[in-house]
Amino acid sequence: MNRLLELIFPVMTWGPKYSLGRFRSDLVAGTVVVFITVPQVIAYAFLAGMPAEAGLYAAMMSLVGYAIFGSSRALAVGPTAIIAMMTLEAASSYAIPGTVDYTETVVQLCVVTGIVLIVLRVVNFGSVISFLSHAVVTGFITAAAILIISNQLPLMIGLASSADTSIVGVYRYLFEETSQFNQAVVIVSLVAVAVLVFCKTYFGSLLKRTGLADAVIDSLVKSAPMYAVVIGVVSVQLFSLDTAFGVPVVGDIPTVLPDINIVLMSLERFQALLPSALLISMVIFMESTSIGTAIASKAREKINPNQELVGLGVANLGSSLVGGFPVAGSFARSIVNFSSGSVSPVASLVTAFLVMITILLFATLFFHLPKGVLSAIIVISAWQLIDFQAVRKIFSFNATDAVTFIFTFLAVLSLGVESGVLMGIAISFVLLIRSSSKPHIAVVGRVGDSEHFRNVERYDVRTSPKLLALRVDESLYFVNTRFIETFILNDVADRREVEHVLLICTSTNFIDTSGLEMLEELSENLSEVGVTLHMAEVKGPVMDKLKKTGFYRNMSGQIFFTTDIAMKELAGI
Repeated sequence: MNRLLELIFPVMTWGPKYSLGRFRSDLVAGTVVVFITVPQVIAYAFLAGMPAEAGLYAAMMSLVGYAIFGSSRALAVGPTAIIAMMTLEAASSYAIPGTVDYTETVVQLCVVTGIVLIVLRVVNFGSVISFLSHAVVTGFITAAAILIISNQLPLMIGLASSADTSIVGVYRYLFEETSQFNQAVVIVSLVAVAVLVFCKTYFGSLLKRTGLADAVIDSLVKSAPMYAVVIGVVSVQLFSLDTAFGVPVVGDIPTVLPDINIVLMSLERFQALLPSALLISMVIFMESTSIGTAIASKAREKINPNQELVGLGVANLGSSLVGGFPVAGSFARSIVNFSSGSVSPVASLVTAFLVMITILLFATLFFHLPKGVLSAIIVISAWQLIDFQAVRKIFSFNATDAVTFIFTFLAVLSLGVESGVLMGIAISFVLLIRSSSKPHIAVVGRVGDSEHFRNVERYDVRTSPKLLALRVDESLYFVNTRFIETFILNDVADRREVEHVLLICTSTNFIDTSGLEMLEELSENLSEVGVTLHMAEVKGPVMDKLKKTGFYRNMSGQIFFTTDIAMKELAGI
């Protein structure tokens, strides 16, 4: 019973050991993180087409929900750029951003996303997230970052958002409306960008000269969004940029806590939002678990992927209760949380409490915050999502991954985030099947007098004309059985002296029904020309299944424990 409760409520594993000293660490970390959280979540609210307060409410409730049910001690959950962009794309197909219908659709999407995440936990989806290949994920994130940046450019020069959020639509809109740009907005936006870039590149090295601790320096550097916000607000107030020069500002943010509302929807609306929610849920899980795992490894800890689904599901349901939008783990805020000394989810509770205080006491200070500053924060955050090193590695190491990356990247840019990711997943499976359909097959021989066997085309090995030893570097299943059978029969036809064919199964992890039928037909075809089929190095689970088949009971050849034994008995080498 206690074990079950610990799985449902991770707090029971670390709560009994919690102390005042740990609370001090969490208090510091949670306080530092709030200075990054507030400007970012306001910016991401606008990116999602929602009012500023929706970002604050979503952050507050999701932090509390995840702290109770999540397994990571440092993951900071809340609005993120990628999920905000996907929310905008999904909800825009049902309503116009800024309308009541749009807000209602976003909240409903948040509910469905939360439900999907919890259902995925029920089916143990945490163990199959690898279906999203690295190339698909990198291509998706890179293209999504470019889409996010492109859609912020109009706001950074004083234009309204483009009605067409596609890459072509945005740049056509920019080209047509360039003459309408606002110089004051451009200056404010560029100053904000300069502040953010300076903090990322030079501010840290300057602070090191003061002798501050590395953790303090890192926190001060990562707090750059708050510096940009302060400079923007002060500039607008000092020079009346909003009234005299038409610089758009955030405006009123309610200084009251949100009402708790359970969102209801028809079955038809649930079914309509389900595909988008499923894809958003997969990205939320992928993004959050990647961050959580990376941070946990730094502290020699681990996270529970399935428990993460529960924590993230509850976080999204919590966000929906206060009129928020889908949330995920934030890389920047999580890193700051960890580097600032967070030792438990209490740090997230501290951040949530301070966000609540900000709403009640300081929300009015954001009235004069220029929207161009928020766009600058989004642009720099999105730019940091692009992993140029990972892209170079994909292109230099594996051609199949390169094709998958390019296909996903172009699909996301041309078709949109949702369709692009689905196309990327589809092409990765197609290329995987194509690769598996023609597996590498090596003719092997003995290396000297050792028990090692290598490809005859790569090494100087000993072979026997009466034995054809083959290593198939793939499992035997429906996509490749015909290729393997044809390869072996053709090779035997070219080697008139062959009496035995040895199939080395070191890479065979499973054999399906098609693979079994291929082995039966191959054995019969070889027998007709006086050749016997043998196997070696068959793995335990595969052998267990073979023993139950007629092929095993009736085969004329043998199944050898090792290739070394087979070589000695069949060819004397």
